[in-house]
Amino acid sequence: MASLRFLSTHQYVDNQRSIRYLRTTKNRATIVPVQAVASTQNYTKVRLRTRQDCELAVSFYPRFRYNALGGGGWGTVTDLGDGKLHLSFDTSVLVIPDMSYRTAMLMGLLPIPPPLNIAIRPVSLEGVLEQRTGEVNLNFESDFYFTAGTIYQPPGLKIRTVLTTETTRGRNLSATGRRLVGNSGVLVGTATVEKVGDIFMDNFLQLPNDALAVMSCDFVFE
Repeated sequence: MASLRFLSTHQYVDNQRSIRYLRTTKNRATIVPVQAVASTQNYTKVRLRTRQDCELAVSFYPRFRYNALGGGGWGTVTDLGDGKLHLSFDTSVLVIPDMSYRTAMLMGLLPIPPPLNIAIRPVSLEGVLEQRTGEVNLNFESDFYFTAGTIYQPPGLKIRTVLTTETTRGRNLSATGRRLVGNSGVLVGTATVEKVGDIFMDNFLQLPNDALAVMSCDFVFE
């Protein structure tokens, strides 16, 4: 990735230890923030990689700590100008690991008891990255399938949200993400989950209700 260039009034300053530049005035030097993400104008592809420190919450139940390491996929990059990039991911190759006793723990202590499993099947993922600030907002649509082996297979939960590095708030759940520094950040999103028409699931999750996703991830441009 191309190195960041910092412009001052009188000279170029290349400082690998900081992502700020100094603009000299007559009497003082003023600290001015610059882009948090290196310029990607020469790249057309982006790879999303999910990490192990993710979380998921549904309804009034405690959050699950979720290891999504190994998930992710490829997308295209379009320069919108003014430091903004449009990212669009191919959901046919976008993989988000299932939540199971192997990957998820309730309150970080108790694994999900088998054969319970939550499969996450992305439908669409696209949005905008602001290079100067590291802010990301991605429209995310997905189906979540709660199953207990072949014994219980209710309809999927429809999730529609904006995954953002900023703050997200539902009726009962909220979280704050973290803007990209280099390639890494945290995306968060809340969604209202409607009833699915299954008596047990609707009552167990007290639908309609909130769902919250916390996705720790990397964006790698190529």
